[in-house]
Amino acid sequence: MTEIPEIATVWTKALIQEHAQAATAVELYTLPFYITAMTSVADKNSEACKIIFSVIIEEMLHLQLAANLCAALDTSPCFKPPKYGTEVPYIKPYDQETGERGFLNAALGPLDDETLNTMLDIENPEELPENHVVDHRTPQCPYSSIGEMYDGLMVGIKQIGVEQFSWNTQYQQAHWPAQNFPQIIASYADARNSVQAVTNQGEGHILTEMLNSPPWTEQSFPVPPFYRLMNEPKDPEPYNGYAHFGRFLKLKSSKLPEVYKGVSDPLHPVHKPLQQNFFQLLLMLETLWMNGGANFGGSDVLWASIHSVMKKLTANSRACWKAGVIPSWFDPVALLQS
Repeated sequence: MTEIPEIATVWTKALIQEHAQAATAVELYTLPFYITAMTSVADKNSEACKIIFSVIIEEMLHLQLAANLCAALDTSPCFKPPKYGTEVPYIKPYDQETGERGFLNAALGPLDDETLNTMLDIENPEELPENHVVDHRTPQCPYSSIGEMYDGLMVGIKQIGVEQFSWNTQYQQAHWPAQNFPQIIASYADARNSVQAVTNQGEGHILTEMLNSPPWTEQSFPVPPFYRLMNEPKDPEPYNGYAHFGRFLKLKSSKLPEVYKGVSDPLHPVHKPLQQNFFQLLLMLETLWMNGGANFGGSDVLWASIHSVMKKLTANSRACWKAGVIPSWFDPVALLQS
């Protein structure tokens, strides 16, 4: 993550590009956090694992869409390792119900109440009454949710003029077939629909009739059919029909499963495969949007390799928990130097 920028007073092309890069960084931020929580669950077949896994799949889609948005807006996505426990560019959640943790002091850990509250803050919908109202005609960061940041980004594009951007599609990626919403972003309309897919699947939009009728359930946050990811695994429960916030509410309303216990030991040798594979993932993502994965055999070949590495990361993270340590995804020396 980069340093928190100073609040600007007018939209500029550079500020819009920084927002797109921040969106990519935020989507990447969720992956180690959610995988660490999922792999802490002792029963791999539990509903909790299925719910979190369904979210991880969609976060990979969101990462792709945010990176494509960067390319369309004439900038490059950034795939630096996230730094947990530090502030995140442009976002500062204000969710009182979950203790205002959110991104501000997130820490990798097991699926417990503290982690789950942070997961809810990450996916916090902007419509919740606790959130302040933002007028996006001028930059109004820090935003109280990811959705607000995306809204600001889209208004900013309109504010300075869509013709200021090339909407370049070279090296953009589309690895989820047969979706209703566009994955390749060649126009403002494509960008709007892609962003709507991200926000509807993630934070969601609470049904108006339920806004003042808590407690909410996953059914309070349905994803419109047009914006659902249509090739998710066919679980007994249609998780893709509800936003991530709703799915995590479902977890919160249930008894949390048994989890592995672990201590923080970043230098434990069990972390080495996890750190090596995560570094490889970041390298693959960077080259995918840099040159289409030419040095890895092309886009489709590289994406298949990314899919394979994601499976390895899940196994590596679980191995850390079984060894009694909290997964450490980053070489501590390298992270300090980044």
